[in-house]
Amino acid sequence: MGDSGKLLFGVNVRRFRESLAMTQENLAEVSGLDRSYIGGVERGERNPTLSAILRLASSLQVSPAAFFEGIGQNVPVSEPLYGLRAAASDEGLLIHFKYDQFDAEFSLPDATQQEFNEVVKVLRDGLVTDKRKADAVANAFLLAVQTWPDANPSDLWIFLINHAYCDRSNHPVANARLNLEQSWKRTSGWALERVLVSHYGPFLGGKGLRLEIPNKAHKIRLLGHLDDPRVIPDKADVLVSYECEGSEKLLGVVHVKASIAERRTDDVPMSQALLEAEHLSVFWTMDSKAFPGTRPVNLGELGGVGDGQTSDKRRDFEEHGNFSACFSYNRNTIATTSDNAASRIFGCDFTNPDDSFSRFLIDALYQRLSR
Repeated sequence: MGDSGKLLFGVNVRRFRESLAMTQENLAEVSGLDRSYIGGVERGERNPTLSAILRLASSLQVSPAAFFEGIGQNVPVSEPLYGLRAAASDEGLLIHFKYDQFDAEFSLPDATQQEFNEVVKVLRDGLVTDKRKADAVANAFLLAVQTWPDANPSDLWIFLINHAYCDRSNHPVANARLNLEQSWKRTSGWALERVLVSHYGPFLGGKGLRLEIPNKAHKIRLLGHLDDPRVIPDKADVLVSYECEGSEKLLGVVHVKASIAERRTDDVPMSQALLEAEHLSVFWTMDSKAFPGTRPVNLGELGGVGDGQTSDKRRDFEEHGNFSACFSYNRNTIATTSDNAASRIFGCDFTNPDDSFSRFLIDALYQRLSR
């Protein structure tokens, strides 16, 4: 096999191994091959013998032909196929990935290799079988925050799910020519909307609120009463509504963003129109922002408070009140403490849907119904 063939052969070996939650050491023990030899095969550095192929196929319970899937379909050899891997540490796992020009790592305490493999498998299986890549991303992230509830959700999003998605070995061969970084930018936004609705939808439904990703016709129906050119239905990510006198009424819009900077200012005119019409306009974000390095820290973009440190992004909420509130899922985000803020920044996670975000919406509903 040529270099491209060896790379794809190794990708397939790794994919089948991880689907069985096996480590390279496990596979070496079962197959009788040396672990370093298996590592070389998976990295595309070794040209496996026929005997090794048969041993690997038997150990991984697949046909030998399955290892050759995609070979000859011109996957660029110059593009890295592996964007993510995990290794055991004294505290749990170290997640390794390429970050700009750096070989970076992120510590995930109390995590196991099997848990890591299961999260990545949900993503990979979804990318292979589902038509909607956003569903695969959302399902993998929801499993991650459930598996590691003490981890920073924003870290899991930016360091784990993002880089797992941009790891070409997690995609079917049909996506060999896909620009994964551009695909992530599109897919991740839709995935976050699904994360929001999946996590909070059932709980809020029991409180009389409907949280949904609407189609265009539904957006127009609920926002059409706002005769304002600033209100653009296509910019409404998630709608919050309720039933009143047999009809569905709009409570507000949730603007879903991975980072604070992501098209934030584009949403301000519509947000101001919603607020003037006494509807909610909520900013919901991972507040993901880390500078490249060997040990990147995801501090987010809202910055500190006082002593000249207050960022323009924080002023959007606390001083200018451009949105009803901001809910961040980055534990490094500093929540609002001032009672005089025009609107507040809250810190949340995914441990319980009965939190400050859902209570904010429920309180707004009670106030609307009591008028």
